[in-house]
Amino acid sequence: MKILYIITKSNWGGAQKYVFDLAKNIKSEEREVKVAFGGNGLLSQKLNDEKIETIHIKNLDRDVNILKEFSVASELYSVLKKENPDIVHLNSSKIGAIGSLVARLAGIKKIIFTAHGFPFREERPFLQIILIKFISWLSIIFSHKTICVSKKDYEDVKDWLFVQDKIITIHNGIEINESVKENNKEEGEVKIVSIGELNKNKGFEYALQAVNFLKEKVKNFKYTILSFGGDERESLEKQISELSLEKYVDLIITKEKSDKLLKNFDIYFMPSIKEGLPYVLLEAGMNSLPIVASDTGGINEIVENYKNGFLIKPKDINGFLLSLERLIADKELREKMGREAKEKVRREFDLEKMLKKTKDIYF
Repeated sequence: MKILYIITKSNWGGAQKYVFDLAKNIKSEEREVKVAFGGNGLLSQKLNDEKIETIHIKNLDRDVNILKEFSVASELYSVLKKENPDIVHLNSSKIGAIGSLVARLAGIKKIIFTAHGFPFREERPFLQIILIKFISWLSIIFSHKTICVSKKDYEDVKDWLFVQDKIITIHNGIEINESVKENNKEEGEVKIVSIGELNKNKGFEYALQAVNFLKEKVKNFKYTILSFGGDERESLEKQISELSLEKYVDLIITKEKSDKLLKNFDIYFMPSIKEGLPYVLLEAGMNSLPIVASDTGGINEIVENYKNGFLIKPKDINGFLLSLERLIADKELREKMGREAKEKVRREFDLEKMLKKTKDIYF
């Protein structure tokens, strides 16, 4: 049996971790696994380290260009005819749209599409949202099964025509490492962290505005943004400078697998405008970090308000401010919420559960 995973970009984010975990754990002597993508990012390196064969799709990237998309579709069709996989598993909205149609034309018998947060929830003009909803519907229709990583994604599409038997919710899962110790920080500087690509959807501009007000109320904190880069890097660096936040904010561009660093922090902060079901919140939970996050996408399926963190309306600068201020001031509350966050992940988001449910769809 041959399985081909296809994803738009090869950088390292939630969707890429999802593909990596599936490819690594699904492959066996009886199952040949390959991964196709655009670019040559960290995902490519990690797959090569695991001896998983990769295929580069020229011109495949996140930006939409009609002429390029015809080239991508043509190359993808050639790849599918050459590889002749039993299962094609598409990841990300763009390749879901192109890949599901091309895979049908290539005669693939089982096409799976995972929606890592539907793009029509992004801030866009009305007509664009209508068009994206139509394309998302076509992606579901052309696929044999669509996996929604959150209940929110499922609810968004469940009433669309002809999709009821085609969609299923399977939460992301991570390896449950019971050796990860709960935080036992000494008094002093409280360390807040965010991890993510520097793009508009992550809402870092609102986080920096909240930190600007926070520094007038408390002094014993440091906010660190860890990222592999992104389009908003220059804008965010300029904002840090204009608000004179250099003493309070570190913007670090790193190639390191940054979730390993979570044990060094006290609070996880996710100010996103749009999300699916973020892996990084699961990693934060396993490291016993209380969470301050926007209530968007599937985040409220991980964060229980006032129990393992605080849920704030997206862009609510004052809400971010008050929640961070409260956690900075109360070490006992941080530790209590951190324990609850770890238990929530351990109980509901085990990688083995995700693998079993996905295999059920495959086989």
